Amino acid sequence: MTAEARFSGRAAGARGLPGFALIVALTVAVGIVLLLVWSGWVVPARSIDGQADALFPGFTAESSACPAGGLVVTSLRSDSEAAGDGIEVGDCIVAIDGRRIETLDQARRYLHNDAMPALSLDLVHDQHRRQLKLARNAGGAHGS
Repeated sequence: MTAEARFSGRAAGARGLPGFALIVALTVAVGIVLLLVWSGWVVPARSIDGQADALFPGFTAESSACPAGGLVVTSLRSDSEAAGDGIEVGDCIVAIDGRRIETLDQARRYLHNDAMPALSLDLVHDQHRRQLKLARNAGGAHGS
């Protein structure tokens, strides 16, 4: 056996170990993500009617720099209960069911574990605070 053949054989074996370590690391990472989703710490975004995140009934919101803090309403379905009750794009959601909300992740975690038949929102619009109740649909998920 030539020196080249022995060298190439060792190089191939040396490449196999890092590849195996990468597979193990990826398997562990996927397992951790699945455990976090199962435990409720990470809630994947859902898609309903083409919306990127159907967390709220009939509208979408995201973390922003609202003067009042909280989330800002970014889009609204015109035929939704939320639109009928007067929510507008640009409104700030400062609390859900009386709990202060600062980020979209906080809202996701809370709503993922919330089983109440209605959703109570504290909104700020033009420096006026008001409370609004929205019903869940028959499936128990937020949305109308």
